[in-house]
Amino acid sequence: MVCLLSFHVSAQHIARLRFDDDFSYLKSDSSTKSWDEKLKYLPIVGQATLSIGGEIREHYQNYTNVNFGQIPTSYVTGNPHQWLHRLLLHGDLQLHSNFRVFAQINNTVRFWNPNPITNQVDQNTLSFHQWFADLKLADKLVLRLGRQELLFGQERFIASREGPNNRQSFVGAHVIHQAKRIRTDLFYTHPIRLNQGAFDDEKSTEKLAGLHVKYDRVLKFLNADAFYYYLESNAREYYSSIGAEKRHTVGVHFYSNPQRFNYDFEFSRQMGTFKSLDIRAMMAVWDVNLAFMPHRFIGFSGNFVPGDQSTQDGQLNTFNTLFARPPFGQTVALNISNTLNLSPYIRYQNGTKWIATARASFVQRTSAYDGVYTPNMSQLRPYDPEKMTSDALKLCDIYAVDINYVPTKHYFFQAELGYCKAGTYLKETGAGENVIYFAIRNAIKF
Repeated sequence: MVCLLSFHVSAQHIARLRFDDDFSYLKSDSSTKSWDEKLKYLPIVGQATLSIGGEIREHYQNYTNVNFGQIPTSYVTGNPHQWLHRLLLHGDLQLHSNFRVFAQINNTVRFWNPNPITNQVDQNTLSFHQWFADLKLADKLVLRLGRQELLFGQERFIASREGPNNRQSFVGAHVIHQAKRIRTDLFYTHPIRLNQGAFDDEKSTEKLAGLHVKYDRVLKFLNADAFYYYLESNAREYYSSIGAEKRHTVGVHFYSNPQRFNYDFEFSRQMGTFKSLDIRAMMAVWDVNLAFMPHRFIGFSGNFVPGDQSTQDGQLNTFNTLFARPPFGQTVALNISNTLNLSPYIRYQNGTKWIATARASFVQRTSAYDGVYTPNMSQLRPYDPEKMTSDALKLCDIYAVDINYVPTKHYFFQAELGYCKAGTYLKETGAGENVIYFAIRNAIKF
């Protein structure tokens, strides 16, 4: 499971969400500026200024036995390799101290893989990925209207979706209050459904609303988030059933600041209705690590997410992770719903320049009455519940090495190698081949 603790560096001016880039120091800096700094502060007329930035990312992936060898009939190969290209360009127009407009253009393309392109993930030839206006309503209070990225906490529910070729965006209203140590986000949005062509994206019929409160340093070694999310959807699938879903998620997240001993705990409950069923689901996720030598950590992470307990009790106990990042990285398209995962790891971390992690994840189902799911909550197994039944709980063992190198704020390199050994449940419900995954990412940001 990919479960990094947060490490913030104040000197980093290029942010994960590009509308949060901070180059305010340039306003009072009279020294000679570099080429990229000249793009970050362009006076126009009066108080109006323009900041220009972007990203070019090239990404190579190679799979052996993608999806455990269980592939659709439309696929040409179960061992694809592909080149993924991503270009993002944005402009941040500050018209007044109380008003700004942000716009970002996206271009993503997939090469070499002969299999059908996966919507939402692989390719989006040209689109306005983000376009919104910020209006400062009062001191520390901002109203944001338009198409925007959202990211909260460790991205276990709402993520920018950085790993795949296409990032996720939403359209709607977002109110942000930023005090000294407390940030509050209140929003109502529709997810954007990405299509493969140019400027053909659509507003999804799904509705996502929520309240997220982030409280830094509640105590000296304690930070806390509390959140409520509401999802209304007709697109999610639970044990081969699709229908009207109204789901409420409430939870808390406790985590430390970077230190010798680090911890991250998140607990959440879900209620609501799916068709005629009452939703009753829960999730517990943890990550603890200890620096046994300078820059060297040993850790243990995992999750306990019960699945549906019965098909006859009038309840749905399957947990929905909404719009989370892929919890097991790119090796397998597997979600944590209906899983118990125990994941020891070792990590080398030298600031933000080097982060290398070697991890083992031992994953099994928690309920034999439920299947397993992809990160977007489509059913991964079984394909046919009447013909592919199994009481086996063992799902898979995943072994992965992830290396990140960030020598400057402009360049990012990542190499990832993963091996997934298929367990009894996968072998008894269809193809159960072992998966090998290899990837290299290079990104230049300015």
